[in-house]
Amino acid sequence: MPILLWPFCEIAAQTKTGESFHWGINGHSFSQEAYWQVPIATQLDLVAELGATWYRFDLSLDGFISNTDRMDGLLSGAEKRKLQLLPVLFSDPGARDDKATADQIREAAFTYARQVVGRYKGRITHWELNNELDAYAMIRKGERCRSGRLWEWGDAEGSNPDDFNEARYQKVKAEILGLHDGVKASDPDALTIVDTAGWLHYGFIERLAMEDHVPFDILSWHWYSECGEITNVQGRVNLVEYLKRFNKPLWITEINRRDGSKHGKEQEQADYVGRTARQLRANPGIGAFFVYELLDEPYFGEGGESDYGLVAVAKGGACTWQVSRRKTAFDAFKSAINASVSKDDRETPALRHSSP
Repeated sequence: MPILLWPFCEIAAQTKTGESFHWGINGHSFSQEAYWQVPIATQLDLVAELGATWYRFDLSLDGFISNTDRMDGLLSGAEKRKLQLLPVLFSDPGARDDKATADQIREAAFTYARQVVGRYKGRITHWELNNELDAYAMIRKGERCRSGRLWEWGDAEGSNPDDFNEARYQKVKAEILGLHDGVKASDPDALTIVDTAGWLHYGFIERLAMEDHVPFDILSWHWYSECGEITNVQGRVNLVEYLKRFNKPLWITEINRRDGSKHGKEQEQADYVGRTARQLRANPGIGAFFVYELLDEPYFGEGGESDYGLVAVAKGGACTWQVSRRKTAFDAFKSAINASVSKDDRETPALRHSSP
């Protein structure tokens, strides 16, 4: 890992985990039906079985307040298995609330982050500040850009800071600022992460980080198979190299084949997960790889996120969702992690085992 290209916060992140690369997987332990019914212990056992060391999940204000004991149990279970948690914080009101002002959003975000981070200070080291707010802020057909230009087309590429609606952007900025400040107020050593929905949406980060100087520690990107190769997007840009200009460690906190194994494409999902895990692990510009997601969610049907999981579920006793089998992609991801860990142990044992 080229330390000279990355600031001190990445060195701190490595020291806290004892690893130079972070393998993780996503779940919805507080917001989706299958994750409510499959026991927390089972979810964490599956993460540990993969060889991953991180579990990322969404955590709203209501989800935290209503289920604090569940959150406490999730963390205790993770610690028992030597896993790290990566909560994605959603405040209320948040940027997507049409009735809230930017000031109200920032205040609510600060209060929520300070509350939840204060409870877990020193035990949870990383916090993601909402999810894909760049997509919400994107300019839409019929709106005017910040420059005054009328946007007359469909989805913008996102590579230009002018590709984002001014009013929505200001609300997004307010929530990210509030969440970041709340995290740091409760735990100055904790690290904050800002993500994007992926593709070439770096115009959002250019405006957020370089124009408005909004502070955060780690840049996260989401990437799905239809986007092609992240190091050669449409044959014109190595996105990993391009993103180095923001001087942030780069994590991939969502990745999978689009639609997962839907329509019988289980082997295709496995091939994509295994191949990209190995490729991106070998890239020194990337510090983490989190597959989306752990469990299938069949209740979303044909048009939704029903088949992204590495683990299939089926209705069992009392008509509740239970783990039915590990899919082919589970083994593909596990194999990629094991190969990486074995290689790291051979090449850099001092780095991997030097931290407390």
